[in-house]
Amino acid sequence: MSKRIFLTGANGFLGSYLARALALDGWDVACLLRSQKGELAHERLYKALHGITADAGRADEALARCSVVEGELDKPHFGMSPADYDRLAGNLDCVLHCAAMTTFDPAHAQRQWKVNVDGTEQVTRLAFDCKPSCGYHYISTAYVAGDRKDLAYEHELDRGQGFFNGYESSKFEAEKIINRYREQGLATTVYRPSIIVGDSSSGHTVLFNGMYMFVRFFDSARRAFEEKDDRGRTIIPVRCLGNPAVTKNFVHIDYVVDTAMAIFNNPATHGGTYHITHEQPPTLGLMQEVIEEVLGVTGTRLVGKSDFEKIPPTDTEGFLLGQGAFYAPYLTSEPLFDRSAIKKILPPDKIPVCPPMDKEALLQLFSYALKSKWGRRKVA
Repeated sequence: MSKRIFLTGANGFLGSYLARALALDGWDVACLLRSQKGELAHERLYKALHGITADAGRADEALARCSVVEGELDKPHFGMSPADYDRLAGNLDCVLHCAAMTTFDPAHAQRQWKVNVDGTEQVTRLAFDCKPSCGYHYISTAYVAGDRKDLAYEHELDRGQGFFNGYESSKFEAEKIINRYREQGLATTVYRPSIIVGDSSSGHTVLFNGMYMFVRFFDSARRAFEEKDDRGRTIIPVRCLGNPAVTKNFVHIDYVVDTAMAIFNNPATHGGTYHITHEQPPTLGLMQEVIEEVLGVTGTRLVGKSDFEKIPPTDTEGFLLGQGAFYAPYLTSEPLFDRSAIKKILPPDKIPVCPPMDKEALLQLFSYALKSKWGRRKVA
């Protein structure tokens, strides 16, 4: 007899991959979704699952095990009637909360707090009410570490850190809610992925933010510069804010899903908190090198804030600084993430191998973005 799981965020990047993985693993997946912008909830789910695979048959196979629960994440009982809510709570074997607003834009901070904090309260309350036999699972982020520069351990949460944006602070507050319910006896497994990027085998992604923004900027900027070097590369004499030695903890979407499912499918791991991060993340210097190579440009420089104080930014540099303002704190520092929890519980052969995030991997990711025209065109 199949088991039923309640999943939030199934139309999002990570959530759609988890919905597919769970469905193909034999779960009946009840997806909390709402209709919006003239698009019905089931249409959004269909688009999300077909958007992450070129195999339409595989997507349809997963969709056959998915159903839609219409509701609002941050409303009490998700806006359902008491009878409908009780019916839902009485027919669940597991709850997985993945939905979140990931924007860094402070203009959306109020709505983000309602989704990420109030929404977590509602989903956690559902899990507490139904006490599912397969537990409650919550997708957080490694960046609840905020502005820490030391080694962040998985068992830690509040170390007096500050936060760079509403996303970090709201996910931190959401974990505090999780811990409160843990103290009341709710078995909760917390997954903390770092920066999720495209698939390791193809570079495929449906989300082009973060690091992709810089590729997109220089892809457009190179058309405004005519001078070439002796190798035929377009010279773009632009300074970018950033420390070339700082790492960026990128992880491939398939690795995140495989690791999350390895934890999910092993009851011995349940109740813990796990960083799903990269052991050898790339540096900004390597990213700069790869962006220049894939675009056929040269002349960019990573500099500190003091460089712009000595020599004011040009119009192009000022535009880039403005476009990347939300990401600026991540260009000069990053926490370190302990990854030992899963290794203490699972044998090595049960832990997915983390694909390299080296020059070849970055070339693949950036090349996919260009070939797909930022998701507007299918890539074979």
